[in-house]
Amino acid sequence: MTLCYEGCEKFADIDGCRLCYVDEGQGSPVLFVHGIGGSMSNWEPNIEYFWERHRVIALDLPCHARSQVVDADGSLEFYAGAIRRLLAELGIDCVSIVGNSLGGLITLHLALTSPELIENIVLVDTAGAHQFPSVLKRLLRRTPPRLLKKLLLFSISYVAKFRIFYRLAGIYNLNPYTRRLIEEAVATADRPDLDRYLEAYARTAETALNVSYHDRLGEINKPTLVVWGQKDLGIPLRVGQEINRRIPGSFLVAIPRAAHVPQLDQPELFNAAVERFLDGVAKAP
Repeated sequence: MTLCYEGCEKFADIDGCRLCYVDEGQGSPVLFVHGIGGSMSNWEPNIEYFWERHRVIALDLPCHARSQVVDADGSLEFYAGAIRRLLAELGIDCVSIVGNSLGGLITLHLALTSPELIENIVLVDTAGAHQFPSVLKRLLRRTPPRLLKKLLLFSISYVAKFRIFYRLAGIYNLNPYTRRLIEEAVATADRPDLDRYLEAYARTAETALNVSYHDRLGEINKPTLVVWGQKDLGIPLRVGQEINRRIPGSFLVAIPRAAHVPQLDQPELFNAAVERFLDGVAKAP
């Protein structure tokens, strides 16, 4: 199976980081931001669908996939800054952002720090709006770095080989798109820059586990759609319901038979929900 955007990838030097992205289609711009350890391929069926009616931008976040691994603190501002500068380089003043997991947390950060940059928001099984178990935070903080990297590699790459763990990893349906996600996870072990990649992963994971905007969601005043996989075990649907309750005027769509990546588990339902939202906002007086 060939990636829909294969051959369309571009690279930009953003503050010393070689960033991989795609920029295809015409119309109002939509930016897709993936989760931790992911890549723009996490949006493959959505990129293909939306670039027929929008200008679609998707990127491999810094320190992810084909973008360069650089020494950084893994903070939300680090990632948000890279997105701001990429959009500026592309001449985009205002954009609709679709963010999954860590990508949703970055989207919340941008909505609160750079609201002028955002037209509409789609939050997909988003981190950063609840508290993760304290045991995970302690494990990340207290585990010696060398052992932590081994544990991360085991959980990212090795565990992904076994079907029994797919749903724990946030996958509900096996299809060509989720299989690619699994293949990319398994291939992590073969990265030539593996040690630096795992260091960056650990710093980013610490951010994702410890930052919460739960008490600031009411400050967001952009049209917002919350999309959630009903079978998400890691960040359950009740979190999406709470986000929907706290962001004024937001809408919630729960995707059946989908987990942490509903855009891949049920791409047709996901695309239809996001398209209805964007079309409705565009037609609103």
